[in-house]
Amino acid sequence: MFDVFKKKRGSTTHSAGRPPRHSRGWIEIRNHLQKAQSLRVLDFGSTSPANINYLTSLGHSVYMANIVQDATRPEWLKPAQPVDSKDAAPEFDVDRFIAANLDFSGRDFDIILLWDTANFLPPEMVPALFERLRKVLRPEGMLLAFFHGRLIGPETAFARFQLGDSDDLQALDSGSFPVRQVYQMRQVENFLEGYSSIRFFLCKDNVREVIAVR
Repeated sequence: MFDVFKKKRGSTTHSAGRPPRHSRGWIEIRNHLQKAQSLRVLDFGSTSPANINYLTSLGHSVYMANIVQDATRPEWLKPAQPVDSKDAAPEFDVDRFIAANLDFSGRDFDIILLWDTANFLPPEMVPALFERLRKVLRPEGMLLAFFHGRLIGPETAFARFQLGDSDDLQALDSGSFPVRQVYQMRQVENFLEGYSSIRFFLCKDNVREVIAVR
């Protein structure tokens, strides 16, 4: 499910996370946000009053989606079929999850801040996630995504990225969810097929940032 914020304020609690990280992708998105007017922004992660206040102060509407936590619930696993092996892992119901959690009621967006969400989702639903986001991104709209290069390490802890005028992002601890899959550049390019342009930024913390333009 997702929440809508237009000049509204919410509340949530986070503990301190990692040191701020420099983000070339965020710098480009921030510059666009500061120059444009009345954009519709989809921000993935737990509800963040700081992000809501920052984006609405620039005159934009904010929509938030927190699907990593939802994807861990057993209700999204398909019932085992009689022909399945008793050792087979339950299959994730991608179509039902997308329909329930990424239904934006006909809305489309100018900016999508996906962050590193894809690394924490069941791998079988990641292609469907990007397909869905491409459909709800407006022409010339921009998507920012991060991809971890490691399965484990302090920089892979699940975090909410806090926005501001700084070139650095503050990563705040946001739950105990492991990286489920590491994706290579070619895989990411396949996820973003159909976009007019894709640019990669390789960062020092083994995170690859991507900006895709619809």
